[in-house]
Amino acid sequence: MKLHDLSIKQFIEKTASNEAMPAGGSTLALCAALAAALAEMVAKFTFDKAKYDQADERMKEIATELERFRTLLMNDIDSDAELFQIVLDAYQLPKKTDDEIDIRNKQIENALKPATLVQMEVAEKCHNIFGLITEITNIVVGSLAADSKVSLLICNTAAKGAIINVRANLTQIVDTYFTKELIAKCDMIEKDMDIKL
Repeated sequence: MKLHDLSIKQFIEKTASNEAMPAGGSTLALCAALAAALAEMVAKFTFDKAKYDQADERMKEIATELERFRTLLMNDIDSDAELFQIVLDAYQLPKKTDDEIDIRNKQIENALKPATLVQMEVAEKCHNIFGLITEITNIVVGSLAADSKVSLLICNTAAKGAIINVRANLTQIVDTYFTKELIAKCDMIEKDMDIKL
């Protein structure tokens, strides 16, 4: 069974267990999906309401985009777990001889790159969602504004958490081109979200 098909209770209990997965990456993808879902709900509450008539078309566009990101992030819950399991498997390779150490190190790096890219993609999706939620927050009022701000904070936390994971993984990757490219993306997202929050 896929992680994203578990009940809320099952997911939480599985996360709290002594199993390796789900861990931080899958949890962050879930948080980001929840942020998108909550913002999508807020947008839908404005549909065809006189108070929000001027923003109706844009709110419908935003809701569609949020639904798309929500679906992608639900898939990231499992992608993260599957790819990081490959990293954990690589760490179990033998390391008694120089050749074994060399093979093990290469396998770890080869496994870490796609696992890191999933977290980078989660951060990038959060960045996009953050912009959409900011638009909603600037339009809605009352309890809708409160829910919108809650989704904004959840999204911000998920993005920052994914970036923490990316940076941690990059310390173990030798490929400098790969590392520099992802560090630049992390820096840009953090700076932009800090300015807008």
